[in-house]
Amino acid sequence: MKKSLIALAALGAFAGAASAQSSVTLYGLVDLSYQYTKAGDDAPLAGDSVSRLTDGTAYGPGSRWGLRVSEDLGSGLKANVVLESGFNADDGTGAQGALFGRQAFVSLASAVAGEVRLGRQYTLHDEVQVLNNPFGNSTVLNPGAGAFGNTAAGRVPLFIDAVRQNNAIQYISPSFGGFRLQGMVALDESSGTGTGTDRYYGIKGTYGQGPLNVALSYEQSKDKDGGAGGGTVNKIASLGANYDFGVAKVFAGYQQGKDLAAGPGFAGSLATPDLVGAVTKLKAFTVGASVPFGAFTVGANYTKSKLENAAGADTDLAKAGLVATYSLSKTTTVYTGYAQALGDLKDDVNEKRVFQLGLRKAF
Repeated sequence: MKKSLIALAALGAFAGAASAQSSVTLYGLVDLSYQYTKAGDDAPLAGDSVSRLTDGTAYGPGSRWGLRVSEDLGSGLKANVVLESGFNADDGTGAQGALFGRQAFVSLASAVAGEVRLGRQYTLHDEVQVLNNPFGNSTVLNPGAGAFGNTAAGRVPLFIDAVRQNNAIQYISPSFGGFRLQGMVALDESSGTGTGTDRYYGIKGTYGQGPLNVALSYEQSKDKDGGAGGGTVNKIASLGANYDFGVAKVFAGYQQGKDLAAGPGFAGSLATPDLVGAVTKLKAFTVGASVPFGAFTVGANYTKSKLENAAGADTDLAKAGLVATYSLSKTTTVYTGYAQALGDLKDDVNEKRVFQLGLRKAF
């Protein structure tokens, strides 16, 4: 009897140790907002207004659920998996057109050697943009919001934000005194006949220490066989930074895009109502600030983008916005915001004025 008790105790201790070495976490976010939009007079909606209840994907961050798996392999090495699925909470449909369209990767990570990730991942400039605006790429203040620049000619970007890359291999270095480096390649998987997508290359450096956070990235896409539209395209440099003074936090960002071409590296339109021919260059900046008042936080920013065609003709689109959030708890937030289009294209976009009132719940 005593031996049996000892064996059971040993088995229980072993099971406890094994479970401590591996973990699976279910997490998620549901974000819905009422939105009222008023179109410019020359926009496709010709001055009409639209009221809608829509998922956060319109301006970020978007509803999702996911799984995080981590296994301790010993000697400081861990094996990780992230599977994240996006969905539209307003109607229950899937988002991003895939089961795990937000993220799907496996990785090996070491505190000494860094981390290698394989699979569908966020682009480096999307990570940079999290730093350059209040509320981290959510609400109508998001400079990379896809909905805001919709025109008859297509989507006009403020900041380019091609959010994710398939078939990606990424290395993330350990932190050295707040500095960290990342490099990513996304394979085109073509046979050399021009049937695949462009191959993506990117590098990013970050610094985060105390109240200061800074990130800089450079990315480009390349058609390896020099087919139609071949060569190196979508050369995008992005800078984002913020500094927390305690009583207020300030944000700034800059982006430059050259040799822009349609595809996964450029989530925007290749034409605008004011230009003849495709947009090939973009220069954009954003500045903003947020101020906390207990559970309330008020944030504002201004973003402007200048777009050029191959002949050097240019036009611009800008946006100014104000947002307030109230934290009911650490995971539940009510928010409201307003944004106004400015610049040459202000009357050409379907979202010349946008009001939103929303509720976001994380778990």
